[in-house]
Amino acid sequence: MSKIYQAVGNTLVEQYRDVGALFGESIRLSVAKIAKKRSKLALLRKEVAEKTLKNLETKRECREFFKCLTAWSEGAHIKVKQAMWLMADNLSGCQTMMVRYGSGVALLHTEEEFIDANHTEIHLANPHTIAFKDGETELKTLAYYDLLPGAGLYGWKRDLIVAVDSLFLREDGIEKVKSPLLINIVSWLIWRMKPSEAEPDKIIQLINTLGVLVDGYAINVVRKVGDKVEGYKLTLARSEHKIKYLGDTDGSYLRQVNILDPQYPKMKWALPPKNIWRGGWKFFLARLKTMDRHAKQYARFTNLSLDKGNIIVVHQAIQKMIFGDLRGSYINADLGAVCIGLVDQTGTSVSCKLNDDQDMSVLEYIDQLQSSIISLYCRGGEMVDAHA
Repeated sequence: MSKIYQAVGNTLVEQYRDVGALFGESIRLSVAKIAKKRSKLALLRKEVAEKTLKNLETKRECREFFKCLTAWSEGAHIKVKQAMWLMADNLSGCQTMMVRYGSGVALLHTEEEFIDANHTEIHLANPHTIAFKDGETELKTLAYYDLLPGAGLYGWKRDLIVAVDSLFLREDGIEKVKSPLLINIVSWLIWRMKPSEAEPDKIIQLINTLGVLVDGYAINVVRKVGDKVEGYKLTLARSEHKIKYLGDTDGSYLRQVNILDPQYPKMKWALPPKNIWRGGWKFFLARLKTMDRHAKQYARFTNLSLDKGNIIVVHQAIQKMIFGDLRGSYINADLGAVCIGLVDQTGTSVSCKLNDDQDMSVLEYIDQLQSSIISLYCRGGEMVDAHA
């Protein structure tokens, strides 16, 4: 059974209003919590969020974004500036790996939010996946209760998957940025791009047009343009960026956790290891080494190509491996869900498994955008059949 909620409305704006109403109670609660925060950093983030609103609300490139943000806010009965507070406050933890195989690229992502000293809670929404329809384009994304769907997390459509990993960055001086920009806005704009438009150099040009980032993500993108499937990691760390492309040979891989890639030259805004929570730097280095080990361990399978008739079997096998043999490396109390995405000559497919008590074989869905497989969608609270 699928757990994908089809947003209700004839236009994208109407659908965002529907989702705002759907999660309204939780959204208002999150806004109330932020409003009560009086720490210097919390007040600074609110200030920067409101400055970002003033900087971008008249920008042509952000016109659609603000229409959707406004509708989402109206549905939730909050102010647009309060929605921007959430955009500035919402940076989750995760880890991601992309691997090239015979006929495409796989993107594996764990959606996490670390439970820290302040007892931050995982807030993956229920329903946890939202589907939007804009003309002939179907867009889907994991969802948090208190973050505009499509910003951050894991989103996809035909021939494009976007997954983000938050980064530990310094925040000093963000109040001095004259034209601030939030990374969650950038990730939303990428999710809305056509696969042919989602070129990392063009994304950097767009950012420079809009302002200066005050935060950052490592944004992992897999896209298919024509017959070519490309993967890259775009690291955006405030005023600095790095682009790393996935190799063309089978078995090539990229991986990312919540620190700037140690293979990069030192970046200006990297948070010093001693300032990450105690043991955090070593923890993330260990995660990178684990993914390196597993990429080499399973490299023998990467010369295989995906047959359209085996898509479901392959997704089930990968999810079972992660929740079974590799459980100690990837499954923890902070984990909300594991997403596996395949962008391939056969099409685009994404599976999701929650970190719950269900059997390893039970997946939330296997969404195939170019197939006749029937998925179950929850449309306006009613379960109906729909071709993916």
